Amino acid sequence: MNSRSAVFLCVVAFLLAGCAPRCSIDAKKTGARAENGVGKNASAQQLTDRDIFGNETTLAVSEEDIQAALEEDELRVPLNSPVILVQSGSRAPEAIMQQEMSRYYTVATFSGIPDRQKTVTCNKDKNKDENQDVAAAENMNWMQALRYVAAKGHQKAIVVYQDTLQSGKYEAATKNTVWSDYKNEKLTDSVSLRYLVRFTLVDVATGEWATWSPVNYEDKVLPPLPAKKNVAETTTEQQISQLKQRTYASMVKDLVNRYQ
Repeated sequence: MNSRSAVFLCVVAFLLAGCAPRCSIDAKKTGARAENGVGKNASAQQLTDRDIFGNETTLAVSEEDIQAALEEDELRVPLNSPVILVQSGSRAPEAIMQQEMSRYYTVATFSGIPDRQKTVTCNKDKNKDENQDVAAAENMNWMQALRYVAAKGHQKAIVVYQDTLQSGKYEAATKNTVWSDYKNEKLTDSVSLRYLVRFTLVDVATGEWATWSPVNYEDKVLPPLPAKKNVAETTTEQQISQLKQRTYASMVKDLVNRYQ
């Protein structure tokens, strides 16, 4: 057998042995488009802890795992670093938050509405009919996918924030304020407002993360001026905007102080 024939046989054997390779990212993207469509059944959903932290909230964690995590390097996001900013449940973060972040970082935004349809088709089952496709079950954790997007864009970190606006009414009997999520209801001067935020910072390269909540501000709703139409609604909107502005400014400064 001459050398040319030997090389040919080796190539054929290699192709036969490797005819079912692991799907590439491009193959997965093509399969996902064919299976799911683009923008199909999109709805405003909040990100869950599983979306952000993956399986870490449900896995059995040993003492060794905890000690190993303590030895990892601290997260660092130098000033002017390119980052991705995400607001949970929103197509894009609020403008006032983008403005605060842009004072310290180069900001790109991403949708905070997760896509729950994750099944893609990308290979054949060799034990069945060769024309029958098999849906490949992929570990499509939302944060893992976003880290890939950030890596392609050469972003340093991902910042996700989950926010809740609440109204509270003081109860004289218990001498406590009872809080509930604000649903655009009419407010009186006996009601307070507060804006709760949880901030999660994720390093694109390592997947390491840190999360915290800044100290929240509480504002008393201002009483409306008499004999002026829609003043109460306008006053409430202004208070909410100011409350968010103060909260965002505080949390971004906190981020910079902790991780620059």
